[in-house]
Amino acid sequence: MRQSITQGAALAVVLLAAFACLPLTAATSARTSSTGYADESSESYRADRSLKERFGWGSPQVQMELRPSVPVDSAEAAAAGRRLTDQVAHSPGVVGAVSWWTVKDETLRSRDDHAVLLLARLTGDNAQMEATAARLADRFGGRRSPLDITVTGRAPVNRDLAERSRQELLHAEQISVPLVALVLLLAFRTLVAAVVPLAVGVACIAGAQIVLYGLTKVMEVSVFAPNLAVALALGLSVDYSMMLVSRFREERAAGLGVRPSVRATMRTAGRTVLCSAAVVSLSLSVLLLFPIPFLRSLGAATVSVAVLAAVTALVLVPLMLTAVGEHLERGPVPRLKRRTGRESTQRALPWAEFTQWVPRHPAVALTVATGVLVLLALPFARAEWGFIDERWLPSGSPQRVAAERVRAEFPVAAGVMPLVLLDQAPAGSATAAHFATALSQDPRVVSVSGPTGVFTNGRRLSGTAPGSSGTQAPKKASQPVGTWFQVTTRLADPASGQAKDLIRDLRNRQVPGGAVVAGETALLVDTEHLLGKVTFRAAATIAAVTGLMLFVYLRSVFIPAKALATNLLSMTAGFGAMVFLFQEGHLAQWLGGTATAFTDPLLPPLMFCIVFGLSMDYEVFMVARMREEYLRTGDNHTAVTTGLHRTGRLITASCLALIAAIAPLAVSALAVMQLVGTVLIVSVIVDATIVRCLLVPAAMTLAGRWNWWSPLDRDGSPTASRQASPNLQD
Repeated sequence: MRQSITQGAALAVVLLAAFACLPLTAATSARTSSTGYADESSESYRADRSLKERFGWGSPQVQMELRPSVPVDSAEAAAAGRRLTDQVAHSPGVVGAVSWWTVKDETLRSRDDHAVLLLARLTGDNAQMEATAARLADRFGGRRSPLDITVTGRAPVNRDLAERSRQELLHAEQISVPLVALVLLLAFRTLVAAVVPLAVGVACIAGAQIVLYGLTKVMEVSVFAPNLAVALALGLSVDYSMMLVSRFREERAAGLGVRPSVRATMRTAGRTVLCSAAVVSLSLSVLLLFPIPFLRSLGAATVSVAVLAAVTALVLVPLMLTAVGEHLERGPVPRLKRRTGRESTQRALPWAEFTQWVPRHPAVALTVATGVLVLLALPFARAEWGFIDERWLPSGSPQRVAAERVRAEFPVAAGVMPLVLLDQAPAGSATAAHFATALSQDPRVVSVSGPTGVFTNGRRLSGTAPGSSGTQAPKKASQPVGTWFQVTTRLADPASGQAKDLIRDLRNRQVPGGAVVAGETALLVDTEHLLGKVTFRAAATIAAVTGLMLFVYLRSVFIPAKALATNLLSMTAGFGAMVFLFQEGHLAQWLGGTATAFTDPLLPPLMFCIVFGLSMDYEVFMVARMREEYLRTGDNHTAVTTGLHRTGRLITASCLALIAAIAPLAVSALAVMQLVGTVLIVSVIVDATIVRCLLVPAAMTLAGRWNWWSPLDRDGSPTASRQASPNLQD
């Protein structure tokens, strides 16, 4: 009695301390970053940094649409426009600003001659540029007679994305926690049993805030990390807790007391939770292999949350079960008939009769399931790669409307404008002039501008480049003296194949010291190249590490190989949905957005690692129970069918709980969060139905007793492991 009181008091202290950490949400969110989408060792990143540091030049991060109430070529409009351009150029954090009134570049004048575009180039890192953009918008945005000023551009759009993500984080728990509570009530059908996993989930959310706050102290953490971490913290901790509570109820139904049931639960389901969390964590840790801060920060956050979810469940659930185990079946949900024991086992799945059909026709089930998954994956072959822009904001949002209007009125704002750096060709040299002259003759190029002038159609125009002073920043003696050029092209889409071909052609041009290229398209080319190299290594690492862990835990060669194959198939539907629902826009209108027209190349590796880990979570839980039945009976058919029935209802409930935890992502106002949430939900549903109810039992039925063969067996036969290990706990 005294021990129970002590445990209850300790539990209360732990939960109160965890709940006290929930206010950290706002503080953590404020410290996150909306930057880190580039490989800092890539050519485009290095070129962009060099252009800023050495020449005070670079891609414009702020665009201002200036719409005067008088004709744009009037003296009044010209005076106001020059004055505004000078004020922007001399604002803190701005290295240069140009407009049509200062350089007479016709690309900076709208097609209808009613508006002018002002381009501002900012200094500092991305976070500093976003802060500068916000100050410019506050100071200059709105009406400044005779100009009506709208501020947009890459920096304001990124800031809007970040702010919306932070705001949604504060409301995510208000949506997910009640939904998860409803799922738990329907799954366990008693109030006390439902409260145990829910309390663990809320405690894990609070713990995740502490972990994320700590991560922001030592690394750059993506603004999207808290939203994803909260969803996984709640989903995984509830998932693990449901496994433990369900097994505890089975042990109690078998006649064991509270404490023996807790010990038996931890020896069986507890080991499964530990193995599952290890596999999930290892899968997510592969994100750390990518040299891109965005992916690394999400990898660090999700791995930490997966470990925290397992620790929280393995520590708090036994304490809670010991304290309330005698009362776990109290508080039945009204109007729901409770089923326990044999009846619950016999009716474990809504489609229990159908699952009996699979072992009798395994080849047909395997073929049908594989065919369906391949068909669901086909849209992914149509993927087009491009970075997140204003099209990922909600329809009608002010920043999106402004950016779209600027793109429509000023083709230069949406077009392909690479920046070329020649390290060993000084400004005004014959080499630099020859390079610019030859490049301006390319049919894809409108003009090539630099510190010494503008080149078009193979000839140099008088004057200097727009916004250039004609001089260059001083160099250190150890640095080669070079120059730069801005290339204005006829290409309208920075993510198009033609734009990427142009970048490759620029880099392959013969010039002393070579030409390095910066700009959005160059960064996209470098990112695709990097991901192409690293993704294979990351996938091989996941396969090797998780396969080895499953081999050690399950003492089987076939099951790890089968798990890798089925998990790869299980994520095909999610990848197809990524393109079909968002890039092509078949779901966008229902979620308040539009087709994104392309898929960000950083999202597939992120989704691969998360979906693979979640799929392995269900795999470990189901197959571990099948192995337990095989060790008990020695019959593969019985092991497969009984294991499926005993885990089916729980996997269904766990799937619904995870969907409830992810729901705030899927209904987000941001397309990027909608994509992550929807792909996770689709993948979880497909995995819990087609994969677990068709693929896995069909494959294990066909393999028969060879499911359990291991070279570690003493006589090399499939039955040796059963003889060597009479029960799973040994």
